[in-house]
Amino acid sequence: MTEHGAVHPSPWDLFWAVPNFVIFVGVLVYFLRGPLIEYFRARTARLREGLEAGSRARREAAALRETLARDIEALPATRARLLADMRAAAEVERDNLISLGRRGAERILADARLLTDHELAAARQALRTELIDESVRQATSLLRNAIHPEDHERFVREFVGSAGGSR
Repeated sequence: MTEHGAVHPSPWDLFWAVPNFVIFVGVLVYFLRGPLIEYFRARTARLREGLEAGSRARREAAALRETLARDIEALPATRARLLADMRAAAEVERDNLISLGRRGAERILADARLLTDHELAAARQALRTELIDESVRQATSLLRNAIHPEDHERFVREFVGSAGGSR
């Protein structure tokens, strides 16, 4: 009895299915053998390359980790060396600035001495000129008070006489 229209295969039907399957597999192997071999060969090569890249990356990471560990250990010494270098450079710069300041101060002092000497000479000259002018004014005042009109006439005659005789 078959329910719902189900068909039960006979043993003979099953017998013909086996050779058909074997022929199908044989055709697949015949036509797909080269591409399958090439696919698995390429896949194997890709996997090997990936494994080598991973191994290479692991070695590089380990080397980098060791380098970082050495750098971290050397950090206090590096800091001390940099600090010493900076101090030495600052001391050299300080000495240069002090030397430059001293040369500038010496130059300013030399300029001040020169200016002082010049001003002193100018003041002496002005004092001499003023002293001479004052002496002339006082001498003129004294002479005006000391010379009488008859002395004046005598001086004029002597002057005219000496001027006329010198020709």
